Amino acid sequence: MNRIPLLLVLAIFLCLGGCSQYSSSPISVGFHNLNAKYNALFQANQKLFEAEKKLFEDRHDNYAQILPVLLPIDSVVASTVSAELAAVIKKASMVAERHQNSRWLDDAYVLIGQARLIQEDYKNAIETFKYVNTTAEDDDARQAALIGLMRAYVEQGEFTTALRVAELLREEDLNKNNTANFYLTKAYLHQLKKEYATSVAILEETFPLLPKNEQKARLYYVAGQMYEILEKFPKSSECFTKVAKNRPSYDLRFYASLNSALVMNQKGNFDKLLKDSKNKDLSDKIYEAMASAEMRQGNTAKGIALLKKSASISKDTKQLPYTYLTLADLYYDKYAEYETAFAYYDSCLSLLPNTDAAFAKVKQKQQVLGEFVKQMNIVKTEDSLQKLSKLTPAELDKVLERAIRLKKAQELANLAKAKEIVAGSTTATKDPFATTGKTDWYFSNAMLVSQGRTNFMNRWGNRPLEDNWRRSSRDDAASFASFNTSSTENTSSSKNTIEGVSDKELATEKAVMKTKIPFSAKALETSQIKRQDAMFEVGKIFKLSLNEPKKSISTFKQLLSEYPNSIHEPEALYFLYLLHENNPTEKAGYRKSLFDKFGDSYFARMLSRENIVELSSDKETEAQKLYTEAYQYYQQGNFADALSFVDTALKEYPNSHTEDKLAFLKALLLAKTQNFDGYVKALNDFIKDYPKSQLLGLVKENLAAAKNAKP
Repeated sequence: MNRIPLLLVLAIFLCLGGCSQYSSSPISVGFHNLNAKYNALFQANQKLFEAEKKLFEDRHDNYAQILPVLLPIDSVVASTVSAELAAVIKKASMVAERHQNSRWLDDAYVLIGQARLIQEDYKNAIETFKYVNTTAEDDDARQAALIGLMRAYVEQGEFTTALRVAELLREEDLNKNNTANFYLTKAYLHQLKKEYATSVAILEETFPLLPKNEQKARLYYVAGQMYEILEKFPKSSECFTKVAKNRPSYDLRFYASLNSALVMNQKGNFDKLLKDSKNKDLSDKIYEAMASAEMRQGNTAKGIALLKKSASISKDTKQLPYTYLTLADLYYDKYAEYETAFAYYDSCLSLLPNTDAAFAKVKQKQQVLGEFVKQMNIVKTEDSLQKLSKLTPAELDKVLERAIRLKKAQELANLAKAKEIVAGSTTATKDPFATTGKTDWYFSNAMLVSQGRTNFMNRWGNRPLEDNWRRSSRDDAASFASFNTSSTENTSSSKNTIEGVSDKELATEKAVMKTKIPFSAKALETSQIKRQDAMFEVGKIFKLSLNEPKKSISTFKQLLSEYPNSIHEPEALYFLYLLHENNPTEKAGYRKSLFDKFGDSYFARMLSRENIVELSSDKETEAQKLYTEAYQYYQQGNFADALSFVDTALKEYPNSHTEDKLAFLKALLLAKTQNFDGYVKALNDFIKDYPKSQLLGLVKENLAAAKNAKP
């Protein structure tokens, strides 16, 4: 009776002993294969599936931009599935820890590598994939590891290395799943390299391998976008049409229909989409597509109007910066309306992610145009102020009263609009059927905020956020820039108010405005200096940043005409010389003017260097000798001879190693032989002409001392 239980126990122990993970017996291998596949590996696969599904469902596709073939790996985004990925690694690691003799060990390592890849842990993912490629006995697992390795290199931008891995995979006999993943990874690689023809050709080979679902619908949309870039519009429309046949989301279906109508120029479809109540919240996208269609036919003005309509009703802060960018580029490139372009670039930058590829370029243009707008406002403002200073008291009062009236009317209109907005938003919050998040509030409109900020800075300057900020004096009077001094409109009235402005307020406003007008000779001189400085900067911006040579020439000529003795004259002549590259006669004339009037200037020396190679040692010695003799005369108090030797050295040996020393010595000699202003100007010129000189610190000290000692 007791023998049966004893034999049973003995059998169990024998079975367990034969199931060691290091045993190669059939019983042991079968036991570990069974447990690895249907326990740890099954759970790891499920968790990876859940993570990838969640990442796909939570993606934020910007359909106005070309979508990537594969969702880019981002550790921040992956943090939303960190628990699932941790579970993948934990469960798959159990196969390596407990089932060493299992046939599923290679698959477990592949899962670990894929989880690490999604976490953006490229180093460990690559090591894992390389290990599988080296040790795996299962071809399918080894090939999956190579595909993962290729993807890791693609994500890091190592395209050449990724293509070498792709060459290895081309020689392999891949199963259906690995073939699809390999094709998608390679299509993604070529898309990132902007090789759209290759990328879309690979996608066409991939479609038959994929099941009908939203992921396949999205890939058809991507293919449609790339065909559109390649201007293969029928193929593009065909791909967009196939989106609807593969269970897309509503948004994906909508954008596919919209783009299909766009590439085939089916304007009637836009009207249908607009009339569909389901598309009410997407009407801004429809207007944008309509704008693209118009501009493709050369109707730029109509396209701009539609883009503005789209921007005015859009609540999509992900798409809105690209709408602003399109408008900015149009005003910048097509119309050269730089002030308007600046406002749109500024609005774009306020919403554009700093990780976007266009961010740096947009920021550069915004900064350049910001400086341009600033200098243009100074020119206009000072011009208006100078005109106002020439009016009779009666004429001036009329102009100022008109400006105050217009300003007050604008303030009242803004106040009425604000009340209307607040009333509308209050009503909306009480309406349970109101569209969530819909608002016309000023601060939700980036364009209005940007324009408001620009207008504020024009009027008040760049003020810090502090108490009583209005009490400090303004650095400029840009609010005068739009004054129409030629207006004869009679703004006087027998009433005590003008458009809601009391006599007291009117008098106060006029008094403040008059403090900005340069009535005295000194104030007028200051205004003239501000204006000519700004004109010079505008001319430089046209030449160096905006590639507008004709406007640069016009600005510099106007500067020289209105201010013939400007401190900017030598540099303006130098720029005009450069700007007339294709007009030898004009070019020679500006060169002669520069040498005749400013032969010893830095800019004349710059032209002298055009055909000069590095000075020989003999000429360097001659330049050094002249400098030594000039300095000796300076120490002896013989300033005239010293200045003669300096001028000779600067003229005969431009670009010598002692040039900065000669220029500084000349500044010191000018202090002895000319007036104080000539000395200060020479020091300022030195700082501008020799920014890398070792004497720069000493020159700045002398300049500071000179300014403090100025009588």
